[in-house]
Amino acid sequence: MVRVALLPLAVCLAIPAASAQTRSLSGSVSSYAPATEAPAPAWEARIGAGLANPGGRESGLPNLSADLLSPRIVPLSDRIAAAFIPRFNLGASVNLNGTRYAYAGATWSFDVTRDIFVEASLAAALNDGKTGPIVPENRLALGCNTGTREAAALGFRLSDRWSLVTTLEHFSTVGCSDKTGSTGRGPANIGARLGYTF
Repeated sequence: MVRVALLPLAVCLAIPAASAQTRSLSGSVSSYAPATEAPAPAWEARIGAGLANPGGRESGLPNLSADLLSPRIVPLSDRIAAAFIPRFNLGASVNLNGTRYAYAGATWSFDVTRDIFVEASLAAALNDGKTGPIVPENRLALGCNTGTREAAALGFRLSDRWSLVTTLEHFSTVGCSDKTGSTGRGPANIGARLGYTF
């Protein structure tokens, strides 16, 4: 009789224990379940530093830079085809003691491997450099405040969101030298930028 009375008690105790174990197990399973793939990044922000115009006027001055890149106009999964689809970019190159400029244009990227990529950029640009007939010896003689910005880059993906991009950029002042008789050579800067996609 005692055994029969203890049987319902044992069942009553076992049900909550089993229920608790099931809840614990399901929580454990979900926490170890493989993560779903994150949505494709849309925008990318980059910020970095480098040296201004090595080997020329304004040489070796510290240079800060920043970029904002849009997603590709048409997203493609094929890396060869995607290389021909540009991303729009907006950025600035700030020389602390020399020529500064801002630009807007397009960037083409090609994935060499999953973690390594190369880029080429072309943009319209404005600068605040020296343009008159008398230019200090330590400053570039640009000829005018408009031009183009060309850049080449080698990038390394550190993770799904972060990248490190080494960049060589040049501010071109083609056609400006006729206005002042100067050489009209713009700055060429080298540096590295840390990028974050979101």
